[in-house]
Amino acid sequence: VASVGYRYKKWNLGSDIVLVARCEHDGVLQSPNGEPQFLSIKALNEWDSKLANGVEWRQKLDTQRGAVLANELRNNACKLAKWTVQAVLAGSDQLKLGYVSRSNPRDPSRHVILGTQQFKPHEFATQINLSMDNAWGVLRCIIDIVMKQKDGKYLIMKDPNKPMIRLYDIPDNTFDSEDSDNGEGDDGEITMINNFH
Repeated sequence: VASVGYRYKKWNLGSDIVLVARCEHDGVLQSPNGEPQFLSIKALNEWDSKLANGVEWRQKLDTQRGAVLANELRNNACKLAKWTVQAVLAGSDQLKLGYVSRSNPRDPSRHVILGTQQFKPHEFATQINLSMDNAWGVLRCIIDIVMKQKDGKYLIMKDPNKPMIRLYDIPDNTFDSEDSDNGEGDDGEITMINNFH
């Protein structure tokens, strides 16, 4: 049983390209007027602030929630942008963020929710300077590059240290035999097709 609700959405990207995606809702609330409100619910996990030169959530969350969120945006910008885009694409009415910390720093199995915060996804996207037009433009650029390639199996990888994405042409049998240790599926050459920034 899935722990989320799925909603299938369709977008026309022009040039006879139609994108269909399975989007997720983590919950639903009934609004005062009886309409369902779809929710995206995500958890930010506190890292040991003494090691990370961060903000101690237990001391600052109630009085300086904005500073805590700003620190998370600085350290986890990609994660928060991804969650925001997912909420926008799914058509969620609210994006709820939970601030979660370990009950005891040495016990990885017990956690406590220190607080929550909710946003309208489009408004939060504006606050974090996330442009959906730019996101659609990047996707369209990737689609155009991939559509120029011959049929086959490809791998897209983001360079961890540079603002660059690489497209690799990989052998068709790559990743087919993950359970076997006999080396099958590893022969063939991986060729870099394109770098794009």
